Amino acid sequence: MNEIRNDLRAVFKNTNLQQSIDKRYAIQTAHSTIIRFRSELENREALINLVQKYRDYDFGTFDVENIELVYNDWYQREKHVRKLHTFSLAID
Repeated sequence: MNEIRNDLRAVFKNTNLQQSIDKRYAIQTAHSTIIRFRSELENREALINLVQKYRDYDFGTFDVENIELVYNDWYQREKHVRKLHTFSLAID
């Protein structure tokens, strides 16, 4: 992730695009949505218990083949999310 992020920093500096990466502080995190609820939870306690049960469970690994660069607002509201580009990470 750091290599990808640093490449993006370098490319953005050489454009006339508005830049907000690192504007307030150096970004050192990544985001991955693993679950999205379609409606309000009816039993939050059951979800919390389930998460606690699997807290130390090894779910394994997976290979990431593509990543998406998106424009969005802080809350990832669907009406604001725009996929800008998909990058293939496949090794030839």
